[in-house]
Amino acid sequence: MTTNTDAPSPLQEPAIAEILASDSALDLLLARLKQSVKACDEFANYLKRKQNYEENYARDVKRAVTSCKSSIKSNTSVSKGSFVESLDKIISFDDRILVDVRSPYAKALEKMQDELTSVSATFVRLRKQLKEEGHKREKEVQDAISQAEKSKNRYFSLCTDLERLRQSDQSQKKITLQGRKTGSQQEEELVRKINAADQDYNAKANASQKLKNELVNTHRPRLSKKLQDLILELDTALQLQLQKYAAYNESFVVGLGNQVAPLGANHSSMATVAASVNPEQNLYNYLKGSRVEKKQSFVPVEYKKHPLFKSEPTHQFRVPATPPVSNNVSKLDPPSATTNKTATPPVGSPSFIPVPEPPNSSLANYSTLDPANSSALSASPAPAVLAGPRPISTEMRNNSSSITNTATPAYSGLLFGQPIESLPHDEEMVPLFVKKCINLIETYGSNSEGIYRSSPNKLKLEEIKYAIDQDPSNLSILDPPDPSNVSDDYVYMIASLLKVFFAELPDPLLTKEQSGNFFKAGQIEDAATMHIQLHRIVFELPDANYFTLRDLLFHFIKLSQIPRVRMSVRNLSIVWFNNLLVNEYTSRDELAVQQRVVEELINAAPEIFNPKES
Repeated sequence: MTTNTDAPSPLQEPAIAEILASDSALDLLLARLKQSVKACDEFANYLKRKQNYEENYARDVKRAVTSCKSSIKSNTSVSKGSFVESLDKIISFDDRILVDVRSPYAKALEKMQDELTSVSATFVRLRKQLKEEGHKREKEVQDAISQAEKSKNRYFSLCTDLERLRQSDQSQKKITLQGRKTGSQQEEELVRKINAADQDYNAKANASQKLKNELVNTHRPRLSKKLQDLILELDTALQLQLQKYAAYNESFVVGLGNQVAPLGANHSSMATVAASVNPEQNLYNYLKGSRVEKKQSFVPVEYKKHPLFKSEPTHQFRVPATPPVSNNVSKLDPPSATTNKTATPPVGSPSFIPVPEPPNSSLANYSTLDPANSSALSASPAPAVLAGPRPISTEMRNNSSSITNTATPAYSGLLFGQPIESLPHDEEMVPLFVKKCINLIETYGSNSEGIYRSSPNKLKLEEIKYAIDQDPSNLSILDPPDPSNVSDDYVYMIASLLKVFFAELPDPLLTKEQSGNFFKAGQIEDAATMHIQLHRIVFELPDANYFTLRDLLFHFIKLSQIPRVRMSVRNLSIVWFNNLLVNEYTSRDELAVQQRVVEELINAAPEIFNPKES
C-alpha cells in the first residue's frame, strides 16, 4: 500500500482544530481512546479463545492418531502394499500437520495475545493519567468561575441595598447591635462594603479569565495532542496486529495445501482488508460527526461596573496576554521491532510459514508513550485460585491410612511396582491386568456390599498377588474357582489387588508432574469451573495414564449406580484418592482437597472423555 506523504492530514482541517479547541475536546478524545482500548481487549480475547480451540483440537487428533496407529500395529495381517499399510502412512500426515502447521500457528496466536494484553494495560494507564490531569485543569477553571460568580452576586446585592437606602427616608435611624445609625452612617458602611466586594469581584473575575486562557491556550492543546498521538499510536499498532493475523492465517491455509486469493473482481483478500485501515481518516470521521456543545460552566465571568458607580474610578487588574503554545509537540517514538521465532519444517512437507514482523510492530515496550517517561509495564501475577476444601470425614482418614500400609511392597515382581506403560496392555495402552480386574468385579460383585471398602483374607491376598506378580500374562490366575458360586471375599480380594496395583505404581496414575495442578483445581469452589480445569489437566496426562483413568472412572460410575454395592461416588473417592495421587500432602485440609479432586473427576468423567471412548 502506497501513501502520499505530501497530502495534508485530514486532522489539520480548520473544522477539526475548532472541535479540538472546544470544551468537549477532552471528553471526545478520552471516549475515542477508550474505544480503541476496548477493541484491543476484544481482539486479545478472541485470539486466546482461538488458541485454546487449536490446542484442544491438536490434543484430540494426537490421541486419535496414537490410538489408530496402535490398533494398526497390533493387526497381524499387515503386509507390504496393503490398505492397512497405506492407512498407517496416510494417518502420519495428520501427525506431521500438527507438528509443522498447527503448533506454530497456535504459538503465533499466543504471542499476539500476550502483546495485545500488554498494550491494552499500558494504554489504560496512560489514558488514566491524561484523564486525571485534564479533569484537574478543568476543575480549576470551574472552581475559579464559581468563586467569581459568588463574588459578583455579593457585589451586586450590596449595590442593590445601597440603592434602596438612598431611595428611603434618610431621617429614619436603623437600630443595630452597635446602636442607632443614621441614613448617612448606613450609606457610609454600605459603600465601604461595596468597595471591598468590588475589589474581590474584580480580582476573582480576572483570575477566572486567566485560568480559562491557560486552559484554552496551554493545557487543552497539550492534552489534546497527547490523546491524539495515543489514539493514532494504538490504532496503528492494532492495524499491524491485524495484518499479522491475516498473514498468519494465509500462511496457515497455505501450509495445509490451499491458497488464499480473491474469489473475483468484487472480493478482497484478508491482507487487503487488514491493510485498508486508515487510523487518521477514522479519527477524522469520528471528530467530524461528533456533537460539540458549549458548556456554561466554562464561560468566564465578565467584569461589569454597577451603574451606580459608573462614574467612580475602580481598581482594575490588567492580565498579561498569554502567548499561544506551539503545536510543535514531539511525536511519540515508535516501539522497536522484535523478531518472530519460527519453526523449521521437514523438507518437502507442508508447514506453517510465519511472516517477518512488520517494522515497528513490537508492542511489548511502550514506556516512551508515558508522559512521565516511566518504565515499561510489568506483567501482573495471575489471580490466586479460591480455596474451598470440604471437611474430611473420619472414614476417609481411616481408609487413607490403611491403604498406605497395604501399598508397601514386600518383594519385587513383574507387575506390581512397575511403570504403567511397560506392562502388557491393549491397543489403548490400558494394562490388561486392570481390564481383567474391572471385568471380574463388575461381573461377580453386583451383590457384594462395600466393594473397595471391605478387606479380604490377607493370606489369600498375598498368595494370589505373588502368583500374578511372577507371571502377569497368566490372567487366568485371577478367575474364581467356581464361577457359579462366587463369594464376597473373592470380590473383595480382586478389588484389593486393584487398589494395591495403583498404590504401588512408581509414578501415581495422576502423575507427580500434574500433582500441583490437580491440587490447585481441587481448591476451586465452583464445580463447573473446576471441571473445566480438570478436563485441561487430564488431557496433559500420558496416553497410558489417560486411557486407564478413563476406564477406572467409568468403572466407579457403574459401581455407584448398583444399589446393593452401597458405594457412592463420595465413598469411592475417599477409599481411592490416596492410591491415585501423590502422598505429599498430610494435613486434614490438604487430604480433603485431594479427595474432592477424585470425587469431581468421577462426576466430570462423561464431560472429559468422548462418549464413544467410554
